[in-house]
Amino acid sequence: MEASKLYRLKPIIFEEYPGLEELPWMELGEFPTPVEPLKRFGEAVGLENLYIKRDDRSSRLYGGNKVRKLEFILADAREKGRRTLITAGAVGSNQVLATGIYGRQLGFRVIGIVMDQPNAEYVRRNLLLDHHFDVELHHTHSMTGAYLKFFGIYLKELFLGRRPYLVPPGASSPLGNVGYVNAAFELRSQIEEGLLPEPDYIIVAAGSLGTAAGLYLGCRLAGLRTEILAIQVAMPSFTNPKKYANLVNETARFMRRYDESIPTIRVSENDLTLITDYLGEGYAYFTGEGVRAVDLMRRLEGIQLEHTYTGKALGGGVDWLRRHGLSDKVALFWDTYNSVDLTHLIEGADYHELPRSLHRYFEEPTQEELWRRA
Repeated sequence: MEASKLYRLKPIIFEEYPGLEELPWMELGEFPTPVEPLKRFGEAVGLENLYIKRDDRSSRLYGGNKVRKLEFILADAREKGRRTLITAGAVGSNQVLATGIYGRQLGFRVIGIVMDQPNAEYVRRNLLLDHHFDVELHHTHSMTGAYLKFFGIYLKELFLGRRPYLVPPGASSPLGNVGYVNAAFELRSQIEEGLLPEPDYIIVAAGSLGTAAGLYLGCRLAGLRTEILAIQVAMPSFTNPKKYANLVNETARFMRRYDESIPTIRVSENDLTLITDYLGEGYAYFTGEGVRAVDLMRRLEGIQLEHTYTGKALGGGVDWLRRHGLSDKVALFWDTYNSVDLTHLIEGADYHELPRSLHRYFEEPTQEELWRRA
C-alpha cells in the first residue's frame, strides 16, 4: 500500500501548527513512508490485522527512524554554525552511523563515542561503514565511560574553536522527537486516505525512547485513539517509564514555546505502556521471540529486521498481544531499521584500520554464529 503523495515541501505538523515553522528543519528523507499489510507474517503468528509502517525506507541514502529526527537536529546544528557533531551509542549504533552519513553529506566532521555490546553481524558492518564515512570513533567500555568521554571531547573541541554540537544518543531530544510527532500526523493522513484502518496498537522498539515519545504525543495531538506499545530493548537505567513520561512532557512543552495553540499535554508514568518482558539478558542480546520474528519476516515478507531493536520489538509485541487476547485488534509495527544495503561500500574493507580495541568484534564469534551452533 504505497502512500499517494509526499508531504514535502514541509512537514504536515507545520500546517497544523504554523508557529512550528520557526523550528530548524531540512529535508533529508522521503515521506510519507509506505504502510503495508503483513498478511503472511500475521497468519504465521496468529494476528488477524497486522500492518507495517516502512520507516526502513525513509531515505534511499540510509533509512530508519533516525532520519526524521536528524531533519530537525542537523538543521539546528547548521543554523547555529557548528562544524563538528559529537554523538554516542553502542559499537553497532545505527545512530552513530546515520549521523556520520548525513553529517558527512552536509560537510560536518563527525565524532562517535561507542561502548561495548554483545557481538553481531550488523555490529561488524556498522563499524566498517562508520570508518567508510569518516566517523572518528572513540571506544569505551561502559556507559559511564561514554558520558565522561562524550563531555571531555566536547570541551576539547570547544577549546580548540571547532564549534561542536552534541547529538544526543538516539537523537532523542525534544527537537528530534518532533520528527515523530509529525510522523503520527502522517499516519493519520494515510488512515484518512484509506491505506489502513486506525490502529488499536502501534508496536515500536523503545531504546532512547524518543520515537515512542514522539508517536505517543503525536497520536494524542492528531486525535488518534491508538495505544503505543513501546517494547523495552535497552537496560532499565536507560529505558524506563519515568524517562518516557519526561520525554513526552518535555517535547510537549518545547512545542508550545513555538505555538501556544498546541494543547497542553502532561502525562504520568501510568499513562504510558512500556513493556519490559522481552529484554532478555540485556541490550543487544538475542531472544527467542526476536530471532523467530527476524526469521519469519525475512522468509515470509522479504523484510530484513535485526535482533537488537526491531526483531525484539516485533516478537515481543506480537507475543504480548496474543497473551492478552488481542489477536483480533488492528496492530501496526513501526519498522525503525534501515533497509538500504550498503555492504558494497565495505567489500574488502580491513577491520585493522579501526581502533585496536574494536578488533575483537571481528575476531570473536557473533551471536548469529553461536545461535547456529546451538
